Amino acid sequence: MANTNRFTGLFRGPINHEASSVINSISNGSIDMGSVVELGATVLSSDILPRVTSGVGLGGSNVYGVAVGGDTDGVYGDGSAAVDDTNRATNAAGQGVVVVTQGRCPARVGGAVGGAVAVGDKLTMSAVTGVLQKVSAAGQTVIAIALDAVLAADTDIIAVDIQRQGGAHAI
Repeated sequence: MANTNRFTGLFRGPINHEASSVINSISNGSIDMGSVVELGATVLSSDILPRVTSGVGLGGSNVYGVAVGGDTDGVYGDGSAAVDDTNRATNAAGQGVVVVTQGRCPARVGGAVGGAVAVGDKLTMSAVTGVLQKVSAAGQTVIAIALDAVLAADTDIIAVDIQRQGGAHAI
């Protein structure tokens, strides 16, 4: 079941609006739907919203949340960049992006990059752009908890619960 979207009927936003914190932001480039994002540098002094970019860097500590919509407002995909931008929340810098910073939402999670993921596993940012993986070492920043499983060979869209817990957690 490689590269599966487990939420084909959900096209935008968090899984539960009442239990989520959703922030409007500005993208610093193209961002796939369901990608983990981190705070980026402010580009214009007139920016009144935070700038975000697709997160990359194992165990990253500058994580802001998960992209769940934006100006391009594509569908959740396996993360392969489509030529027609169908899998993207944004396709250029300066566009609006909707980010879940707390609560439940679909996210790109890679078993292929950090090993199989089980329900309840702590997740961190991986070395693959925009993808979460299972925490593999003490001190990595816990970003979310997996609410579904991902096989070791896959990268799937699964439900996660974003509860940024910071670093220095034992595994």
